[in-house]
Amino acid sequence: MIDRPDVSAAAYTAPTQQQLAAAQDLVRRFAARWARPNAESLYDLMHPDTQNLIPPMKEPADREGVVAHFRAVLQRLPDLQIEVIRWAATGDAVLLEWKATASVAGQPLSWTGVDRFNIRGDRMYEARVYWDTRGVAEKIAEAIENARSAASNT
Repeated sequence: MIDRPDVSAAAYTAPTQQQLAAAQDLVRRFAARWARPNAESLYDLMHPDTQNLIPPMKEPADREGVVAHFRAVLQRLPDLQIEVIRWAATGDAVLLEWKATASVAGQPLSWTGVDRFNIRGDRMYEARVYWDTRGVAEKIAEAIENARSAASNT
């Protein structure tokens, strides 16, 4: 039998009603922004002093850095959309599972991931984003290779 640390109810911090309402509002705004993404529209989700780490960043970025990151992402994936699948709040933290869709070389791609962010008031002040970066990179490389092969066969 594997020895596991005690993960009791005491390890969970229930959000206050105010935290839960703020989390619900932020998730609603997150979903709206990513249904029709524009990097500039992401500003109001983050405190100016936020520290967010999003692959492939090597260290957390502030709000300006996050918006610049997504400007570059949306130049490469202009039809990128992110749909909220489910979310949960604990204390001032929100766990949000999402599904991303985009086209690469004319082929549709999708992948899932998770954001964990902490909120103060109605904005995030810290976030970490997780997804299978290698798997997504392999899907992108395959789509590009398929497009090249199709172009050379015509």
